[in-house]
Amino acid sequence: MSLAEEYTEASDDSRLERGLAYVQRNSRAYLLIAPAAVFLLAVVGYPIIETFRLSLYQSPADSNIETFVGLQHYVEIFNSDIFYRLLWQTGRWVVVGVAGKTLLGLLIAVHLKGDIRGRKFFRTAFLIPWGIPYAISAVVFRWIEHPQFGYLNAILLKLGVVEQGIGILGNPSIAWLGVVVADIWIGTPFMAIIFLAGLQSIPQELYEAAAIDGAEKWHQFRYITLPQLKSVVLIATLLSTIWTFVSFDVIWTMTGGGPISSTATLVIHIYQVGLQNGNLGRGAAYSVIGFLFLFVFAIIYLRIYTRGGDEL
Repeated sequence: MSLAEEYTEASDDSRLERGLAYVQRNSRAYLLIAPAAVFLLAVVGYPIIETFRLSLYQSPADSNIETFVGLQHYVEIFNSDIFYRLLWQTGRWVVVGVAGKTLLGLLIAVHLKGDIRGRKFFRTAFLIPWGIPYAISAVVFRWIEHPQFGYLNAILLKLGVVEQGIGILGNPSIAWLGVVVADIWIGTPFMAIIFLAGLQSIPQELYEAAAIDGAEKWHQFRYITLPQLKSVVLIATLLSTIWTFVSFDVIWTMTGGGPISSTATLVIHIYQVGLQNGNLGRGAAYSVIGFLFLFVFAIIYLRIYTRGGDEL
């Protein structure tokens, strides 16, 4: 046996020994996480697989008979004008909602980090909207925006901005704004608390050094705060995007997707098609499309956000 062959064999044996040692060291860890992994596969994996399967069948809710139709549901969905209108309304709902929560949450977090009176009280008080059940908050906002008895119209009439009450939720052009305001009010506290935790982890020495160099507050925020919050903003906005995309209770409680389906999103339509109309196969196909949209978005978003910087 040549010297090169002996060296190769010795290297293979060394790698094998290191691999076995790694498995032995971590076998207990794998054993401990096995129950959680099995639970996740059962609770998350099975519904996803079953939804994919169901989307290939014609499955009326009032019958146990399923008819295989292949990709027919997907072809009909992509050839439907309703689908593209739903995409536009869902995208508008998500973009405006997440942007509003992010900007307001960051603004609140920056102020709560400062030395203000009653800081502890305000930190606790800002969690109240997030802690209240979404449906209750939606009912409150539905009354606030009521054309006859709502506080919003009462204030506008008092200030002379309008001559008569505005039916916000009854107007197809602006109803989505009335709903998205409620969603922003509900979701902003979560963003504020997450951003506040990130702000508190930034070393104070960076701001002190910048102040000595003559940097103004805006430049400190732009060149110190924002770069240091990059990973926090990534996680917070990604979670908020997913939660806003799948949001159902706020829209359904306030408008039911109306008027004239002007506030309906993909999730609202899935409920209407699959459960109200009893077309489980078509509803499952819409669900698969929504899942793939979120999956692809998350991958692209993570790649773009981490490009040129350290991975999270």
